Amino acid sequence: MTKNNQGQRLQKVIANAGYIARRKAELLITSGKVKVNDQVVTTLGTRVLPNDVIKINNKILEFNDYLYFIFYKPVNCLTTLNDPRNRPTIMPYFSKIKVRIYPVGRLDFDTSGLLLMTNDGDFSNQILHPKYKIDKVYQVTCQGLLSQEQIKQLTKGVQIEATIITAPAKVKVIKTDFETETTIINLTIHQGYKNQVKRMLKGVGSKVLTLKRIAIGNLNLTGLKPGDYRILTTKERQDLLSLVSQ
Repeated sequence: MTKNNQGQRLQKVIANAGYIARRKAELLITSGKVKVNDQVVTTLGTRVLPNDVIKINNKILEFNDYLYFIFYKPVNCLTTLNDPRNRPTIMPYFSKIKVRIYPVGRLDFDTSGLLLMTNDGDFSNQILHPKYKIDKVYQVTCQGLLSQEQIKQLTKGVQIEATIITAPAKVKVIKTDFETETTIINLTIHQGYKNQVKRMLKGVGSKVLTLKRIAIGNLNLTGLKPGDYRILTTKERQDLLSLVSQ
């Protein structure tokens, strides 16, 4: 264990081992449940070296190989590891994966589509950080026939809170159905405000009827059905991270 600038922060090491999310790792540390070289550590930011032995609740922390999955999340399940109200979650779909993995970001209960799953904390943080502006494409069925003015407003940015105007978006009209009075669009954004797409459509006087994320960066749902997942290839991961470096 070291107090200088060498090594990595303890909470980051625990999270990257796939044991638990970083915030929960911080709680374990401050509650005195973590030892480094048999010494209880309660100070956040303590740095550890590769040969340090970390114990959580007196059990040695084992490091797992990193896993990366593309998952086609179905509707009507939560993007969470567990739910105190016993609502359906995504985790039963990964019952065969014995290593703890977690979602990169989230999709609403009634939203389907592309979700990344991993046990690599650094990868997750890079994909989620707003400064990297990785495009996310949503296919949206909207209430009403969107006008050119509404589409223009979406592309320029929509005020979704008193102090928040969304960044410019890309809009592609897929279908205008005069019989059902609905419009299907592909909406490309890079921010991740809570319920952002729903709030954007509400802000232009429409309403989201169905919502599916169909792409993140270079990744899409080709070959997957709701509930399916597959391993992210090394090239796909490298291509995605190259968007971060740009």
